Amino acid sequence: MKMTDRIRSLFFNLVFYPFTLIFCGLIVAPLCFARTDGPVRRGITWYCAGSLWVVRLCSGIRYEYRFADNLPKDGALIIAAAHQSNMDPMLTYLLRSDVTALAKKELFSVPFIGSILKKARIIKIDREAKTAHRSMQDVADHVNDSGRPLIVYPQATRVAIGTRKALKSGAFYLYRDAGLTVYPVATNTGLFWTRGFWHRAGTAVFQVGDPFPAGLSKEEFMKRLHLEVIVKSNDLIREAGYGDLLPENADLRKS
Repeated sequence: MKMTDRIRSLFFNLVFYPFTLIFCGLIVAPLCFARTDGPVRRGITWYCAGSLWVVRLCSGIRYEYRFADNLPKDGALIIAAAHQSNMDPMLTYLLRSDVTALAKKELFSVPFIGSILKKARIIKIDREAKTAHRSMQDVADHVNDSGRPLIVYPQATRVAIGTRKALKSGAFYLYRDAGLTVYPVATNTGLFWTRGFWHRAGTAVFQVGDPFPAGLSKEEFMKRLHLEVIVKSNDLIREAGYGDLLPENADLRKS
């Protein structure tokens, strides 16, 4: 990593975390007392836009949407996305500020964070449950009733560049049982706003794919999900000039 990137990373970390604490504490949290979720969602939108401005100013990280017009402006649907960075939910939120998500139940007990999650109507899940797929119908009912998109990360967590993580099948059950259309997203955000302390200047790409056709079997669905989310993310990593960070023996065209 370049020395300039390291210097800028130091600057970014000194600015971003106090910014997050102050903005969310003084602006977003008080909006939780509003009667509806509209004000807190606007606050989250301002926070996402402000965070992306901070990372651009401090670390030289820009972003680019590709094929964002593929994503409908309203209505219930599933966004099945690669998750490499804190940047991912921010970019999603700026596309659809009515988006909801899944969050582990423990977060709802955290002071301040839990209040924001509840007011934003984020869906509580138990990751330790052995029958998590059975709760997908409740999730689907919530999404359909609210008419909002749901962001799903099939790898279940942020995954560092070059690291393999098996895809979860939750998105398939939502697709099959609730008739929700799935829009895949590939990205290379983890190259730039990394999981660690040090970041790289560059342009992160957030690429929305075509919706999955109806009637796919689970095997067909998971293969397509792998192609659209994993393979195409690796293509974006190569395009940015960092293909050397990917495993040498990765078979990128097979699940």
